Amino acid sequence: MTRSNKEERQLKCSFCGKKEEDVLKLVAGPGVYICNECVAKGSEIVEEGGGK
Repeated sequence: MTRSNKEERQLKCSFCGKKEEDVLKLVAGPGVYICNECVAKGSEIVEEGGGK
């Protein structure tokens, strides 16, 4: 069974996997996407000095 063109083109966050229609904003980078929720969580981690 093959996927439809709509399914193949459906954009989703590369971090959490949420679909474009399930988030407020999806930011595109070279071959990746990040949603507003993951940006906010990443910002919290950076502000706390975590992630190392």
